[in-house]
Amino acid sequence: MQQGLEREILETLASGNRRSVAGLAEALGRHPVTVDRQCYDLQTDGYIAIASIGGTYRLTAKGRERLDDA
Repeated sequence: MQQGLEREILETLASGNRRSVAGLAEALGRHPVTVDRQCYDLQTDGYIAIASIGGTYRLTAKGRERLDDA
């Protein structure tokens, strides 16, 4: 299930739109705490990055590679 959520987050951010945890949770129909935990892990691994202003996440080049490899 976590791997599924990871992919859902990466795919959502791959559209080019930056999203907050609340925005991702709403788009994916998931609880914000669950999404926040997964975003923390994805950020720690370098797949997503948080903007310094606005608290939104974006996909990194490493995250795009992970999507392409899957």
